[in-house]
Amino acid sequence: MPRPRLKDRIFTALTTLAALVVLVVGLSRGNTRVAVLGCGFFLGYAVLHAVSRRLEPAARLLTGSEADRAEAMAQFRATRLAGQGGLLIALFGVLLDVTIGWAPGLWVAGTVLAVLALFVGGLWWFSRAARTRTR
Repeated sequence: MPRPRLKDRIFTALTTLAALVVLVVGLSRGNTRVAVLGCGFFLGYAVLHAVSRRLEPAARLLTGSEADRAEAMAQFRATRLAGQGGLLIALFGVLLDVTIGWAPGLWVAGTVLAVLALFVGGLWWFSRAARTRTR
């Protein structure tokens, strides 16, 4: 396996440093919850970045870096699908709110999860379709 590029190693180091800074600042101000959550966020992002750069070609699809034309089109189509799905779900939520007074409650979180699922599913579907066309 090739060594990670310098910019990738620097990015991982900087996000890890940011996690430590957030932890120290949060603990010094007496806010343990924010310190741990902020530290976990930055460490999670560093781990996600470190892992995703080793996954080929799936990571290229997610990050868009060094993607060929078929991969870029798969990412574009998945993004478009997720956007359209999010708009339809939001429209449905607004209609429910206006017609029967349904409180938004979990609509926002549910819509975010649905859009994420649509993007990942669309990325899988369109990248699969692109691979079968190139064979």
